[in-house]
Amino acid sequence: MVVTGFDDRSGCGYVLATGPDVASADAGTQRVTHDGVTITATPELAAGLRDALLAGRSAQLVLGGPPVPLNLDDRTLLGWLRFCVGGVLSVMNGPE
Repeated sequence: MVVTGFDDRSGCGYVLATGPDVASADAGTQRVTHDGVTITATPELAAGLRDALLAGRSAQLVLGGPPVPLNLDDRTLLGWLRFCVGGVLSVMNGPE
């Protein structure tokens, strides 16, 4: 999965790649590993994600849904990006 987005709060664009798309990640991205899963993200998003994982944050998979522990699963990452990071995002090769 590849997600591109714009975080309105920080005024910063970002790219995140998971699964097979990690191999073709853009230069300048950083790797984030958690529970044996590795993703790549632009530096600002990678730092925010690392902080959220270390703090044991949760994410919602759907608006108003129950919180689930934040991890690097595609669905959970999308929920975190949509409902915690916010802003506009575009998803390619995402979960069905």
